[in-house]
Amino acid sequence: MKSELKAFFKAFTYAFSGIVHGIKRERNIRFHLCAALTVLAFMGFYDLTAAEKCVIFLCIGGVISAELINTAVENAVDMYSKEKSPAAKDAKDCAAGAVLVMSVCAAVCGIMIFWDRAVFAEIWEYFACRPLAVFGAAVWAAVAFLFVFGIKKKK
Repeated sequence: MKSELKAFFKAFTYAFSGIVHGIKRERNIRFHLCAALTVLAFMGFYDLTAAEKCVIFLCIGGVISAELINTAVENAVDMYSKEKSPAAKDAKDCAAGAVLVMSVCAAVCGIMIFWDRAVFAEIWEYFACRPLAVFGAAVWAAVAFLFVFGIKKKK
């Protein structure tokens, strides 16, 4: 019983390690994380229902999960397929396609939830009256850019 419980909790360590690996090595995961944090920050301008918030969190989780699965497929294919083969390419392309499908669906959900001209005007006013907020947004954009593109992949 004790060893089963230990193994159960050890699985969380492996899962967390996989997430960290993905963040360290995969630019697209870092991009999606920055996009997710930006969406979460702008949610404060909206009066969202619990269902809308759930959709947003499911979309964020779905896209990041799809990216992690894509990374796993690419790593497995690269490990077992030393020469270029059409099957290896197809497997990698299908995994990347799954990320694209999930990302497009998430973007459509985001547009449907967030497209509100009155709130756009409120956001514009908020930033127009607060130079420090504009500075903060610019700093966030720079930090996000460096986070996404500045981490070099180690082989």
